[in-house]
Amino acid sequence: MRIAALIDDIKIYMMKPKKNKSLLLSIIIILIFAWGTVSAQSGGGRLHAVVVGQDNSPLSAASISLLRSPGDIPLKGTLSKENGDIEFVEVPSGKYMMQVSAVGYTTYRSTEIALKTGAIMSLDTIRLQTETRVLGEAQVVGRKPLIESQIDKIVLNVENSVLATGNNALELLQKVPGVTLDNKKINLRGKSNVIIMIDGKPTYLSADEVSRLLENTASNSIASIEVLTNPPAKYDAAGNAGIINIKTKKNTQFGSNVSLNFNLGQGKYTKGDGGFLVNHRNNWVNLFASYNYQNSLGFNDLTIDRSVRDSVGITYFNSDSYSKFRYRGHNFKFAADFNLGKQEVLGFVVNGNVSNGSSTRQGDNLIASEKGKLDSVVQGSNFSDFTYHYLAYNLNYKKTFDTLGTELTANADYSYSKNNDNSTVKNRFLDPNWTEFKLPKIFRNDMLSNTKILVFKTDFVHPFDKTTKLEAGLKYSRVKTDNILIYEDQNTAGEFVRNEKQSNQFLYNEKIAAAYFTLNKSFGKFSVQAGLRVENTSSLGNSVTLGQQTKRNYTDFFPTVFIQQQINDNHKLGLSYSRRIDRPDYGALNPFIYYLDQYTYQYGNPYLNPQYTNSYELNYTFKERYLLSLGYKRTNDAITQVIESNSETKAIAQTDRNLTYFDYYNMNINIPVKVLKWWTISNNLTAFYSKYNFDERSGAQLQLEKLSFQVSSNHDIRIGETTHVELTANYFSPAVYGVFSFKSYYGVDLGAGKSFLDKKLNVKLAVNDILNTRGQRRLSSVQENGYYRIRNGYDSRVIRLSLSYRFGNVNIKSVNKRAGDNDEDNRLKK
Repeated sequence: MRIAALIDDIKIYMMKPKKNKSLLLSIIIILIFAWGTVSAQSGGGRLHAVVVGQDNSPLSAASISLLRSPGDIPLKGTLSKENGDIEFVEVPSGKYMMQVSAVGYTTYRSTEIALKTGAIMSLDTIRLQTETRVLGEAQVVGRKPLIESQIDKIVLNVENSVLATGNNALELLQKVPGVTLDNKKINLRGKSNVIIMIDGKPTYLSADEVSRLLENTASNSIASIEVLTNPPAKYDAAGNAGIINIKTKKNTQFGSNVSLNFNLGQGKYTKGDGGFLVNHRNNWVNLFASYNYQNSLGFNDLTIDRSVRDSVGITYFNSDSYSKFRYRGHNFKFAADFNLGKQEVLGFVVNGNVSNGSSTRQGDNLIASEKGKLDSVVQGSNFSDFTYHYLAYNLNYKKTFDTLGTELTANADYSYSKNNDNSTVKNRFLDPNWTEFKLPKIFRNDMLSNTKILVFKTDFVHPFDKTTKLEAGLKYSRVKTDNILIYEDQNTAGEFVRNEKQSNQFLYNEKIAAAYFTLNKSFGKFSVQAGLRVENTSSLGNSVTLGQQTKRNYTDFFPTVFIQQQINDNHKLGLSYSRRIDRPDYGALNPFIYYLDQYTYQYGNPYLNPQYTNSYELNYTFKERYLLSLGYKRTNDAITQVIESNSETKAIAQTDRNLTYFDYYNMNINIPVKVLKWWTISNNLTAFYSKYNFDERSGAQLQLEKLSFQVSSNHDIRIGETTHVELTANYFSPAVYGVFSFKSYYGVDLGAGKSFLDKKLNVKLAVNDILNTRGQRRLSSVQENGYYRIRNGYDSRVIRLSLSYRFGNVNIKSVNKRAGDNDEDNRLKK
């Protein structure tokens, strides 16, 4: 039985009107086993090669023809895969020539190939030369556009552009349409909590750890950056901020390389980190190892003004505290890919983080029944330390069945994290004359949390032809968390005694089973992609101390639709829709109270529901360079932090609630400008209108809304081949988030870098927040029985010196990846 006949049979079967639930599974099973059977029974020969560009980067979608010699009679044709692979199977014995062509490159013709029955032949790497056409005095060189609008994403093609040298990956993100950085935190079109992936795999790191990873990733190792504001059905349905996928270069050279990096920063306090990356590749294994150590000091200067109204009157609180903290962290990763054959790869990854830190906080809380008249003072101090251990394992497998790109992937992930946080709180009570009038209250909290996550996932991709492709997959995840809080009061003898009423144990188990399919179809210049993801969630929250259990079991459907129309060479339109979910963080479901000081505490909400978002977006691309997007999101049962004031105790509490709904309208405009040959500017404007509707339990205004915008301008100046200067300025207007209103802020960054020793040694000196304006953030919230205002200061103006050195074969493909695709790890509070 031939492959083509099998595919035709399946196509005919799919066109029949009776389609039941087992259709998708049947197709997958038939294709997997039939392909293996055909391969085993085939008696023809096999040809394999790799096609790359002039710079040795792999070329995808190159047109390949196998011509019978003599006479150049076409026998077979195919397209090269994403990694440049070419393969012809079941080739009869005879003499052939291979012809390879791609847009922007000169056509390649091989020498005569003699293939015998049953032979397996690998040709030398095919390197296409860039085609240069002279038009008058101008030379036109074929290459991908800098910005490419695809049906389900926007792609910034960094490779071969001026952006590919002299920057790190974090700096490079500032050139991506719709992306802004706020103190190294990544925002996409005004929204945070963006999922960062590398080569399609989540990083499973906290926001700070992601920033450090990207800072240590050179831009010349990146091929492209994909922005998915409405991710398709193959991705987890969690998250409404979007996905940024950084695709690294995929080269075929063998050998080894090492990259060393060192960073030293000086603000009010010193911060530093350093580490190494190692790659090794031969014809059967690809190895990667990395290690990074960070040691940093920081501070937090916090002022809180608030009021509480009761039946008697208003009580005013003014709290001013200063915290100093130290963080030490070890991050490491080891990964390997083993080539089991031309079409099979088996890999594993070990990823970990071991960190610890400590902090001290001193502050005064002034209490008054009238403004300007001091009644009493609560003087507080907090000494805390923490340890964090995270270890994750991954086993992955990939099987490619044919030259069209039919492939099966499977992943198994297991991760374990342990977090231990201890704090001792002392409150002294002073009268208006600052004289202590009663014994201090001293207590301590000891928090221990353990989380285990197990995930199995498989994906199947089958292109029926050049215009039609089917994707389908299954996923199962299981999460177990154990949270213990031990609360102890100090007695008059100076001993700490456990307080059973304030101590707590909370267990949480969750299982999610998911399945999806996506169908892509092109009709000339018109393309459509439709998908559906189904997820069943079963969870049990058990407060052992309270004897309270919360069970959940629900099934959700998440459709996605993408439509794109290429109007002409200069204009392209796209329209998309998706439905998504955000489940609560595991710790947010714990109902027990955790005290920060005498008047401040936080607790979880076991009845917190997931939030659901319907997202619509319209994109317009002009000349594959200028972008305009319009979007609307409606989030029902929106999860947000709220502040509660207790009129009796005068204390405030922080917790999470489901709001009625949240509306988010946004417009994004990206305008790149090439002022001079050596000076390019990337300008981005995001305008968004946020509207929150609350219920009466929130304790805040019933409605909070605001029109806001963010604008950024990034200037890249090249001085010769080895020196560049970069200036970035951005402004964030006042905005609202949940029950909080945020004041505006702005900042300017300046940096200069130079390469030495044939660009193997890079030195960079940069100043973040030159004007020292980002380090003072202000927010407020109007409550039903008072108000709440915060000023938060941190170490934002920092001068940094960065050194990196690479030696060995710098063109080796890295296996620095995670192979799973999981939302579960992202819900850990790291």
